[in-house]
Amino acid sequence: MKKVQKMRSRSAGRPDYPIRIGLFGQFFAEIDGVKVTVPGRKCQALLAYLAAKQGQYVSRDTLCGLIWGDRGDEQARASLRQALAVIRKSFGKVADDVLVSSNSSIGIRLDVVTVDTCIFTAAIAGGNVAAAIAVCVGGFLDGFGAVDPEFDRWMDVERAIFRASLVQCLQQELVRHETERNIAQVIAVAVRLLAIDDLQEDVCRALMRAQMQQRDFNGALRQYDLLRERLINDLGVRPEPETDALMHEVRTARQEKAVPNPSPLVDLAADRTKRPSVAVLPFRALGEGAEIIGEGVADDIIVELSRSSELSVISRQSSFRFVSDQSGVREIGQILGVRFCLSGAVQMSGVRLRLTARLDRCDDGETVWSERFDSKRDELFDLQTEIARVVTATVVGRIAASDTQFSNLQRPGNLAAYDHVLRGLQCFHRHVHEDMEAARNEFRAAIKLDPNYARAFGLLAMTDIYMQWLFGPDGDVSAAVAAAQTAVKLDVREIKGLCALGIINMLAYDFGRARHLFETALSFNNNDDLLLLEYGRFMMYDDRPEDGIASVNEAMRLNPFHPNWYWNIIGRCLHSLGRYEEAISILEKISSPNFWTLLYLAGCHAKIGNSSKAALLRGQVLSIRPDLNIESLLPYFPYKNQDTKTRLFESFRAAGFR
Repeated sequence: MKKVQKMRSRSAGRPDYPIRIGLFGQFFAEIDGVKVTVPGRKCQALLAYLAAKQGQYVSRDTLCGLIWGDRGDEQARASLRQALAVIRKSFGKVADDVLVSSNSSIGIRLDVVTVDTCIFTAAIAGGNVAAAIAVCVGGFLDGFGAVDPEFDRWMDVERAIFRASLVQCLQQELVRHETERNIAQVIAVAVRLLAIDDLQEDVCRALMRAQMQQRDFNGALRQYDLLRERLINDLGVRPEPETDALMHEVRTARQEKAVPNPSPLVDLAADRTKRPSVAVLPFRALGEGAEIIGEGVADDIIVELSRSSELSVISRQSSFRFVSDQSGVREIGQILGVRFCLSGAVQMSGVRLRLTARLDRCDDGETVWSERFDSKRDELFDLQTEIARVVTATVVGRIAASDTQFSNLQRPGNLAAYDHVLRGLQCFHRHVHEDMEAARNEFRAAIKLDPNYARAFGLLAMTDIYMQWLFGPDGDVSAAVAAAQTAVKLDVREIKGLCALGIINMLAYDFGRARHLFETALSFNNNDDLLLLEYGRFMMYDDRPEDGIASVNEAMRLNPFHPNWYWNIIGRCLHSLGRYEEAISILEKISSPNFWTLLYLAGCHAKIGNSSKAALLRGQVLSIRPDLNIESLLPYFPYKNQDTKTRLFESFRAAGFR
């Protein structure tokens, strides 16, 4: 893994002339308001990529492979040198205020150059949603065109991520403006959201309510007609009941010339800790061929329900420990701390499939909903989505009528590929080297059968990261990049792909980008315990160990039977805080400590003066890696605060490692 270092300023302050590079909308560069002409698509691509990296050095090898991947090494390097010469010539006398280069890497000076995507990311990180929206004047590199397959893939992923972030910002603003009764702003934001995706029914309803408030009843009805036409033509469905009800309300208001008070999009006063909680048990298999389907149905329903911010959903690793006919729902509710339990059965007969499901309340065991579904086997995925919608609506009441998140999920096109993913998940969650290797093979098999299976790509990326980061010889996670980018390109909501990209950027010391990716993933699904765990690890490296502990505790709450190694991140956060005795008590909870845990324990014991215990642990570490040189471990620890990293390695040296 090549290190990516932060740029250092070469001058005391900014020059008198402002230099700007724009990546939103049409690409541009300018000096003091005057456009800079950079000839050649690949030269523009080089400048755009460097600007997007937010002030980091990028290796020349990376740039060659990204933009000139179809050429040999020498030819690609020559093309890179020529492109740099063109860019320098385009900027003329201020070229040294834009580019910084060495024999091995190149970067843009963000202490001098203003880049709109950097402003956007910083505004979101600072909670300034309005500023983020204001700077995003178009899509990422709109109309830029093809450059090279690797660059094009990177560009597509960036477009999808920025588009999703913009939509999230706009939705937050829409909620705020509708709650504050800022009608003109509601209309402006809703129109912009619908320009991105005109099938967002909740946004259409917000626009219709605002038009009613302005007594523009005909405009509201036109909006309904446009939505209805698109839904029928594109998706073959009618508007949701809530939308139809609003349409009738508009017609009545037009007749009576009444102006109703608009209702907010969401209940902003709702307490997140009071979200209804649910555990989904593996569906019992009835009949030959239904075994893997029974587990798969429950797993996919967990994924669906977890995307709702209105529900708290227990991780599959905990809920799959129970079977509905062996454990009472009251007992399950007490153990897992949930209010509802979803269970069911799957029966196969040839190509026919019968699925029964029921939702029980855990405190009194009463069944609050049950249903039987009959379909063909190849309609399984649609059936799972339908169950998730019904259950969510039953538990939360209004979610299914207002939430469009279920309609656009990526589905595998091949049942065999689906089976491979389920088998891979069984291995993945064991988190040992042999099972990780088996999981990787299963995910690759799924992708071979279905090259558009986003979830398989996301899981493959995470597996590749763990194989190298935790078990590999050098910690080089570059192989995971392509899988993660493909996952997000296929489905921007694929949280494992976003999580993998967050880890990759964290290891490259791009903390702003990593934070953006992790928080984007959490906005799509804040019930995924592995995502919360990795976000906790990121916050530890981002010099926020207290927040990291809180995130891991939330992961453990959602997965009470979490893997034993989850304690490792809390122990490391405590080590970062200098609370070594507490770290020892946590790390010793790990029943089968691996190389890393033994290393941290040795360092902690050394720091509290327990030299004999540190020596014993050192012997165990060296029995695993006899040729250990702690300097070789530096790339594994991307601490933002170098003092924290120094203290960590001082603890290793205090334990006798060299």
